[in-house]
Amino acid sequence: GVLAEDSSAAMLRERGALLALLCAAALAHVDGSHHRADFQWPKHGEGDIILDTNIRDWVLFPIFAIMICFTILREYANKLWTPSSKPDIKVFKETQALKKSNLLRVQGHWLEEKSFARRRAFYTDKEKGVFNDKDVTPTEQDPMAMMSDPNMMMMQQKSMFTVMLPQMVMMGLISYFFSGFVMVKIPLPLSLKFKAMTQRGIDLASLDTSFVSSLSWYFLVSYGISGVIQLILGRQTQVSDAQAMEQQMKMQTGQGPQQMDTPKLYKAESEALNMVEHKFIVDDAETRLLEKHYK
Repeated sequence: GVLAEDSSAAMLRERGALLALLCAAALAHVDGSHHRADFQWPKHGEGDIILDTNIRDWVLFPIFAIMICFTILREYANKLWTPSSKPDIKVFKETQALKKSNLLRVQGHWLEEKSFARRRAFYTDKEKGVFNDKDVTPTEQDPMAMMSDPNMMMMQQKSMFTVMLPQMVMMGLISYFFSGFVMVKIPLPLSLKFKAMTQRGIDLASLDTSFVSSLSWYFLVSYGISGVIQLILGRQTQVSDAQAMEQQMKMQTGQGPQQMDTPKLYKAESEALNMVEHKFIVDDAETRLLEKHYK
């Protein structure tokens, strides 16, 4: 009889503990449903795309870092590849003569009358003046003649090699390792005309034009990274894709850099220098000073 009473008491205790657990679970469910009713997920507009942060960390930043290192390597490789050009002494002398004459016209009032006249005669004298030298010949070159020059053609080929080959290699690497990613969103509304420029490698007609693909991000960085490289190197960069392409287009259309026509510039500068009415600025300086402060 004692064993029966003990077993019945144990069963009652177990049932009480189970009932307590069920009650606690029910209360927890009620509280949880109340909290879940108050919680609301953030709502986004229709058509919005939430970009994954892993794309930023493993695609966007690596492409930018690769482009910085690649551009710095191109900068130093271009130094080794391109020979240092020697300046033309004749052109240098002619340019310096024009600069000094311009300086004499602008700041000549600080010189006395005799000093100014002597310097003006050095440039504009009809017999011995620098600007009336009969040996000076036009240095302007025909663009077509420049194109037929073997040295010019060799420089053009080197320029195309240093620009096109690295671009093709980098574009292939970016397309192979980082193709198909939507990288960033431009905070400006763009028309459909920009879709081919901002979404290279992605063929989605419903995607907003302001989203930029990985390949388009590479092109944008390659054409706008020169400022960052200047900050890193502390000097003007010699390798610029935009400038190189512009120079190639000019060479192909026969609009290459032309040298100056020295006789025309000499004649214009001589006439401008002869028209200057000189007046020594220090003359009567004390009188003007007294008139200014003791009127």
